Amino acid sequence: METHVGFYFKKISEKLEKRVNSENAAYGITCSQRKLLWFLRRRTERGERVTLRDIEKFFDCSHATVSGLVARLAERGYVYTMPDEADKRAKVVVTTEKAAEYFSCRDTDRVAAEESLLFGFSDLEKAELTDYLDRIYKNLE
Repeated sequence: METHVGFYFKKISEKLEKRVNSENAAYGITCSQRKLLWFLRRRTERGERVTLRDIEKFFDCSHATVSGLVARLAERGYVYTMPDEADKRAKVVVTTEKAAEYFSCRDTDRVAAEESLLFGFSDLEKAELTDYLDRIYKNLE
């Protein structure tokens, strides 16, 4: 039986990216920048400092890509960088008050978006889907 799972993942990803870009246009934030902001938020909430290298590793991106994302977010006032106290060669990326305001505006929308994605799924189906997606992700490693 042929399933075309990769095709569905690609199409879903494209639709989600288009939706996120549209919803965040007023903030001047792209889907990639949004992902980076959420990553920074989660790490910061856990009391962790985040370097450019941490971002490169997590997103499996080049230094140039991460530097560009951070630079554009810094230009728009969402983040700033500073030297790492432990390693002066490294830069720590820090979110600003403007990023906190963005999160407070977008949290409700993010929850609603996830609910719309999973509309019609039972709690058991949601748990199973999460398990399946986790297994697929691990298979790629």
